[in-house]
Amino acid sequence: MTNNQPSNSLCLPTGAAFIAALVFFTLWLGFTLQSVVEVRVAGVDGADDKVCYFTEPDFQLRWIHSVEKQWWEEQYQRIDGSSTEGAELLLTTTYFEAFGAGTPSTEMLAPIQKPGYLGYQINEKLPRLNWVVSRLTKGEMDYGGHRFLIHQWVPDYSEVVIMPKTYDLIDRFKKDFCHELPSDGSR
Repeated sequence: MTNNQPSNSLCLPTGAAFIAALVFFTLWLGFTLQSVVEVRVAGVDGADDKVCYFTEPDFQLRWIHSVEKQWWEEQYQRIDGSSTEGAELLLTTTYFEAFGAGTPSTEMLAPIQKPGYLGYQINEKLPRLNWVVSRLTKGEMDYGGHRFLIHQWVPDYSEVVIMPKTYDLIDRFKKDFCHELPSDGSR
């Protein structure tokens, strides 16, 4: 009669290899960095900052221009650098419905024009964006099929800082995706 139970000499190395692989995988996840775009609004005296992020490299900012009262759109790309500090944002194109004072007019026309808009190719690199939003201008962010109504998330005339960052696993657990937040600012 044969014994169908595995020998103890095989179980010990197999179990040790499984535990080592599990430890390696856990450490790998903990140290793996992910490029994101962080959206931060400073709270009073630096306390209670509102922070969210998204992982998509392309996004668009939209708002109603305060003078022309027409939509203005800017399209951006996150450019990952060779180091965690080397990332930038690239303003690729800008579109607007009305042409007025302060409107760029010396740049090349955007390769893709949108009906009802005039578009220019900008291609300007920026380390970060400082954007003041209010309910009157209806500021919003569009990325990866999501529309984040940032003007409903923050108090009027809040300065929103948008910058490329690199998050580790702990950062990703401690912060929220922007599109998962309620637009009224509640948590």
